[in-house]
Amino acid sequence: MPQRTDSPPSPLFLRNRGTPRPAAARIAWLMSAGMVVGCALPVRAEEPAAADSPDRTWQELTAQYTLLYVNTQYAEAAAIAQRAEAAAERAFGPEDARVAQVLNDEGHLFQLQGDHVRAEPFHRRALAIRERALAPDDPGVVQSLENLAKAYQAQDRYADAEPLCKRALAILEEKMGRNHPQVADGLGHLAQGYARQGRAADAEPLFRRALAILDTAPPVTYVDVPALLEQYAECLRQLGRASDAEAAVSRAAALRRVSRDAP
Repeated sequence: MPQRTDSPPSPLFLRNRGTPRPAAARIAWLMSAGMVVGCALPVRAEEPAAADSPDRTWQELTAQYTLLYVNTQYAEAAAIAQRAEAAAERAFGPEDARVAQVLNDEGHLFQLQGDHVRAEPFHRRALAIRERALAPDDPGVVQSLENLAKAYQAQDRYADAEPLCKRALAILEEKMGRNHPQVADGLGHLAQGYARQGRAADAEPLFRRALAILDTAPPVTYVDVPALLEQYAECLRQLGRASDAEAAVSRAAALRRVSRDAP
C-alpha cells in the first residue's frame, strides 16, 4: 500500500530497475494514486521471478491487497496481506525489510478498521525488523515509529507513544530540514498526543510551529490542514483562548470550502 506521493511517508515507494514486472507495475500505478501511510521502502526489482516462486507470489498478493485497500475493502485486504506476509518470509526470510513492509501494511489495515490492539504487534514487529535491517534514519524506520505511535495513542498509551513520536520527528528534522511539511506532520502527531492528555501548554507551540511550516510550504496531500486547525482550536480552548480558537475554526472552515469548491 503506497503512501505520500508528494514527498513521502509511505507504505511503498517502488523504484524498479529495468523492465517492471506486471505486478510491480500495478503496484506502482496504485501508489501514484496516493494510497498508504508511512515512509516507503524501495522494493527491489531483481531477476524476473518464476511464475510459481514465492517472490512472484508475494508480488501478486501485494498487488491484490493494495487494490482492495484502494476500494476500502480493508478486511479482505488484511486476509490477502496475511498470505503476502507468509510468501515474503518464504522468499526473503523473516528478517527482510520487505516482510516488514507487509507487516506495516497489515497493521495499517487493522487500524483502518478501528482495531488498534490487533494492529500494534504488526507495527512492533515491523519496527524491530527495520531497526535491524535498515539504517537508523531510513524512511521505513520513520514509518514504523509513526504507525506504532498512532496505535499506542489510539489505546491512550501516551507514555509509550511519546518517545516514538519524538524519535521520528528528530529523524525527519535531520533528513528533511526543520521546515519540511513532513516535519509539520510529525509535530502534529506529537501535539495531538499532548492535547489528548490535557497537556495543552505543551501541545500549543507544536501546533503553532506545524501550521507555520504549512503556511509557507507547497501544498501536500498527506496533512489535513483543516483538521490540524480544528485540533489546534481545541487546544486553545483548553488554554482559555476562546477568540483565537474561533479564528482557527473559521480558517479551517474556509479551507474546507475552498477544497470542496475546487474543480
